[in-house]
Amino acid sequence: MAWWIWLVIAFGIGVIELATVTFVLLWMAIAAFVTSVVSLVVPDVWIQLLIFAVVSVGLYLATRPVAQKWRKNRRYPTTRLEGMVGERAVVVKGAAPGRMATVRVRGELWSAQSDAVLEPGSQVVVVRAESSVLFVQPAVQEPPAGAK
Repeated sequence: MAWWIWLVIAFGIGVIELATVTFVLLWMAIAAFVTSVVSLVVPDVWIQLLIFAVVSVGLYLATRPVAQKWRKNRRYPTTRLEGMVGERAVVVKGAAPGRMATVRVRGELWSAQSDAVLEPGSQVVVVRAESSVLFVQPAVQEPPAGAK
C-alpha cells in the first residue's frame, strides 16, 4: 500500500479521535502514521498491516495502566450541583444559622444554609448541594501576599 494511503488513514482516525476523545483511536492513528513511514521501505501490504496491528496493540497495552490510574484519580461531577461543591460564593442576603440565605455562585443566585451566621458580602464555600439548596460554610480568609 502506498505511504500516503496510511497517512490519510492516520489523519482520518485522528479526526475521529478528536470527536470521540476515547484515547483508543489515538494509538491507532499513531500506528497508521508509523506504518506510513515504514511503508516507504517495506512494500508488502501484509507486513504493513502486521506492523500497524502490532504498534496499535503495543501502544494501547503500554499506556493502559497509566490511563486507568489517571482516570481513577479523577472524579467528574455527575450533576451541576455536584460541580458546585468547593466553589466560593458571596453572601447576598444574610441569615442566622439554619435559616435560608441567598448566595451568588458563578454569577447565579442560590438559596443557602449554614451552621454559622452569614453576613451579606462575606465569602463562603459550598460544602454540599441538595435539590436547590447549597450548604455553605464561611471561607477561610487567606493572608495578604508577603504577610506572615
